[in-house]
Amino acid sequence: MYVENTEGSCGNLYLYLVNITHRHKKINFRLNRRLKAILVGSLLGDANINKRGSCHRALFKHSGRQRCLLAWKRQEFDSITGMGINDFQQVVKGNIYDFCQFVTLTHPEFSAIHSIFYSPKRGKIVPVNVVELIKDPISLAVWIMDDGAKDNVGMTIQTHSFSKKEVKRLIQALKSNFNLLCTMRKNKGKFIMYFPKSQIPKLWRLVRAHILPEYRYKFPLTP
Repeated sequence: MYVENTEGSCGNLYLYLVNITHRHKKINFRLNRRLKAILVGSLLGDANINKRGSCHRALFKHSGRQRCLLAWKRQEFDSITGMGINDFQQVVKGNIYDFCQFVTLTHPEFSAIHSIFYSPKRGKIVPVNVVELIKDPISLAVWIMDDGAKDNVGMTIQTHSFSKKEVKRLIQALKSNFNLLCTMRKNKGKFIMYFPKSQIPKLWRLVRAHILPEYRYKFPLTP
């Protein structure tokens, strides 16, 4: 938590109370089914988990245009977050863009997820057991809000950071868990997933309860 212009005993008391609050949150936190499902969808998308001290924390970062999605995630993880949303600008390839982010407090629950989603050699990966992790439709909904895009009458998920083998693994997981059929396309030298028109109604029925109103535009042919 950011502290501004606090000095002396008042400032020390404030920091003490903040630390007590954080400690209380950590002691009582459990990564329940809903939060784990949201985290899984976010990790397949834009989120990361990094180490701070002896444990790990989750980092959620989006472009300024996706602030409403970040605000929703911040509310979901309020029980393990000690900061608000940080809005800032960043130079990317010579251009200035608006971004927003928040990080959770560190917790062993995030360390456990990090051990599944990260490789010492490659960084973030698609776990071999992803079929066991992406069973809840809310995971798919969050992933789509992060990286989905309408493509004429179909939809793509931008999986550029994953290998061809990992994309195939994701396609098989969606087929096994949701009976969704999607194909793989090459885009900018990487591989992305494509849902054809025939799959959009089924996909929409699965995730519509979890899609924020601002993200319905990613779905063609929805009411």
